[in-house]
Formats: sequence, structure tokens, C-alpha cells
Amino acid sequence: METLYAKLYNKYDALKKKRISELDELNKDQEVKFLNYVSVAEQLVQHLKDENDKLCAQVSELRSQVTSIRSTKDKECARYQKLFMEEKEKNKMLSEEVEKLQGQLFLSSKDDKNDQVTSGEMIGDSLRRTTRKRSQEARTDLEGIVTPNQSDHHDLLVTTSRKRSRKARTEMDAVSTPGQSYQDDLLVRELAEGSSRGTMSGANLENVKQPEFCRRTVQISANNSSTNCQFQALIEYLLGMKFSTVIQSDDRICISALHQSSGYSFILTWVDKDSAKEPELLYRASTLGTFERVAPEWMRSVLMFSTSMCPIFFERIARVIKMHY
Repeated sequence: METLYAKLYNKYDALKKKRISELDELNKDQEVKFLNYVSVAEQLVQHLKDENDKLCAQVSELRSQVTSIRSTKDKECARYQKLFMEEKEKNKMLSEEVEKLQGQLFLSSKDDKNDQVTSGEMIGDSLRRTTRKRSQEARTDLEGIVTPNQSDHHDLLVTTSRKRSRKARTEMDAVSTPGQSYQDDLLVRELAEGSSRGTMSGANLENVKQPEFCRRTVQISANNSSTNCQFQALIEYLLGMKFSTVIQSDDRICISALHQSSGYSFILTWVDKDSAKEPELLYRASTLGTFERVAPEWMRSVLMFSTSMCPIFFERIARVIKMHY
């Protein structure tokens, strides 16, 4: 029995040692794994700490940048507000200056208008006196021409002159009215200049190189007179322009043409050449009126052309007028 107990004890002791050795090996493996885990965990914690420090540094830098940008923007905002106030003050001053200038311009235009009305009245009075003087001279000439055998013809002339004088009186009133047009001012100046030269009397001026029925007829009881010429009226109807005779300082007779709607006017001067050559006409524009910006170059220039070119010349002028009127 003791031998059996001894064998059992030895077997138990061997199994116990084997079990203890197995547990020791298992513990060693677990200890190695745990140490490895702790080492990896420490490395990860250190990496996270480094990342945290880096991010904190970036946040601090961004905060400083935001603070700097905010201060810069505040300074710019203050500067812009200052500039805005300065510009607002300048605009206010400019508005006051504009209102002041507008008031001065209004007063100046009002004074110019009053001066223009006064000038128009003075010109109208001067024109009335001039036409009254001419009518008296023409009446004297007519009384010297009419004989007892021509009494019927004289009555016809008186009747015709009354009609013409009424028409001339209407035109005279239109000239002397304040606010008249530019074309009427031009006609008044031409008539006033023609009357101030004194190179010829009124009757002789109209009777130069004109047929008998184109000469001036005078109403004896009236203060003014009018021109009665069928040829002149026909030409004015055909060309749509007003024609009159102008005496220059050298006693040269010129033809003045005026388009009343636009204010365009020009002068044609008859230039006599040698008897063997064809006479020529000298064109010179007095004023372009509303054609100032659209007139072709030839209308602005001084032209010399023969009498055979007159149809082409007036055709071109009519073409320009029809294009804009």
C-alpha cells in the first residue's frame, strides 16, 4: 500500500509541477502582451498630445490674425466713414453752388430776354421810320410821274399799292413783335444795313434792271410799301426761298436768298467777265442756320460757277433742304 501511495504522490507532484509551469508560461505571454499594449498606448497618447499642442498653437495664431484683421477693418471703416462725410459735405457745397449758378443763369437769361425785347422794339421803330421815309420818297416820285392822261393807271396803282401796303404792314408788325425768330432778325438787320448805306434811294434800288411791272408800287396814303414782281414771286414759289436785292459797298448788286424755316441764307454776286466769256456767279454762305451740323462742305465754302450751272446749283440746295424738311 505504501508503494501505491508513493506512486500516486509522485504522479500528483509531476502533474502539479507541469500545471504550474504551464500557468507560468501563460502568465509570461500575457505579461508581454500587456507590456506591448502599454507601450503602444503611451506612444498614442504622446502623439495625441503633440497634435493637441500643434492645434493649440494654430488656434492661437488664428486668433491673433483675426484680432489683427478686425483692428485693420475697424481702421478702414473709420477712414471710409470720414471720407463719406467729407464727400457728403462736398456734394452739399456743390449743390448749393449749382443752385446759386442756376439762379444767376435764370436772372441773366431774364435780363438777356428783356434786352432782346428792347432791341427788337428799337429795330422795329427804326425799320418803321426807314420804310416811312422811303414811302414818302416813292410817293413824291410817283406824283411826278403820273400825268392827267394816266389817271386810270394811277388809280390801279393806288389800289394795288394799298393791298401790298397792308401785307407789308403785317410783316412789319411781325418783325417788331418781342420773341421774334432768328430769320426775322436776319431780315431786319439786312434791311437796316441796306438803308444805312445810302448808296441809292429806295425807289432806285428796287428799279435797277427790273421790268416795268416788277418795280415798286406805292400807296399814297400809307406809310410803307411792298415789292410786286411776278417773276420774283414765281422763283420764290419754285425754290421755296425768299430773294431780295442787296447793294454792296462798291455799288455791286447781289442777290440774297433766305430759307425761312431753317434760317439758311446765302448771297450770289454777279461777276462780269470779258464779253467773249460766260458770266459767273460767286456763292457765299451768310449763315447755315439749322444746317450748321448737317450741311455738306460745299455749302460752307465760297464757290464760283458759271450761269449755266445754276440749275445744278439750285437742285443741290433743294435736295439738302428736302432731306431735312
